[in-house]
Amino acid sequence: MARTLNPQLFGPIETPVVNVQPSSQAQNRKLNEIESQVEVLNQKLEKWVQILDGKIQQLHSNQKNLMEQIKNTAENFSKQQALMQSRINERKTAEVKTQELFDRHNQLIHNFEARVSQIQKVSNEQEMKLLSYQSTYDEIL
Repeated sequence: MARTLNPQLFGPIETPVVNVQPSSQAQNRKLNEIESQVEVLNQKLEKWVQILDGKIQQLHSNQKNLMEQIKNTAENFSKQQALMQSRINERKTAEVKTQELFDRHNQLIHNFEARVSQIQKVSNEQEMKLLSYQSTYDEIL
């Protein structure tokens, strides 16, 4: 139950009414000026919003382009790196083969020198035998 004041004790409650008359020309002019200022501000805000939207879209586009460039650069770098690695591997393989050829060539030369030395030794021995036979033959004759 709500409490209320007894009107018989204090009398009826009157609310004061302020009589405001906005009909004066100065107040109307100020109100119109404020409304026009608000309208100008709204127009400026709309322009700013449009400009900012355009710049945000441009930044988005630039970001996408930059990301694509970064992606393409990374792909190109990966391809070049793979190509360089394959070339390095090919060179290493070629160097190993070349070294094997040199080693084989040196071994063949060493074997050839050993054979030539052996042949010279045999030739010297045979020459000695021949000289021995010659001297024996000469003695016999």
